[in-house]
Amino acid sequence: FIFSCSEVPKKKITETVVEKEVLIPDSLLGKDLEGNAILVGKISYAQMEKFSQAWFTPDYDRYKVNASLLEQIKPLLNGKKVNLLMGTWCEDSQREVPGMMKILAAAGYAVNELEIIAVDEDKRTPSGIEKPFAATYVPALIFYSEGQEMNRIVEFPIGTLEEDIFAILSGEDYKHAYAE
Repeated sequence: FIFSCSEVPKKKITETVVEKEVLIPDSLLGKDLEGNAILVGKISYAQMEKFSQAWFTPDYDRYKVNASLLEQIKPLLNGKKVNLLMGTWCEDSQREVPGMMKILAAAGYAVNELEIIAVDEDKRTPSGIEKPFAATYVPALIFYSEGQEMNRIVEFPIGTLEEDIFAILSGEDYKHAYAE
C-alpha cells in the first residue's frame, strides 16, 4: 500500500498527556566520598525517583506488598505525617526505600507530599535541615500523629516493613534497631 499524505487515515486525538519534567537543581547535587553525584537537601519524591531510578524503579516494581497487613495499615495512616531521611549513596536506603514507598503508595498515602531529606555520608545537609530529626543512621522513616513523633524505622525493619509500620501506627511497643 502506498498512501499520499491526504490518504492517510486521520487519528482522532482525544487527549494529550504532557508529563511534567522533573528538574533537579544544582543546589541539591553533592558528591559522596568517592566523588559520585548524590542528592543533598529537601527533595521531592519525583526528584528522588528520577535521580535514583537505576536502583529505585526495579526494586519498587519487584517489591510485593503484604496485602492483609496493608488493609490494616490503611486506616491507621489517616491524618498521619511521614518523613523520610535517606542517602542516595546509601546501600541501606537503596534496599529499603523502594519498599517503604510502595507500601505508603499502596496504602493511599500521598507520597508526592512526603517530606524527604537526602543527607550526605555524614548524615548532614548544607542548610542543616536534618538536625531536628537526629538521625545517625539512614534510612529513617518517621511517623507523626498530631505533631508528635510516634516512632521510626531506622536502617532496616525489625520484622518486615509492613509489620513494623503496623506496629508503629497501632501504638505497639516498637523499638527500632538502634533504640535504647
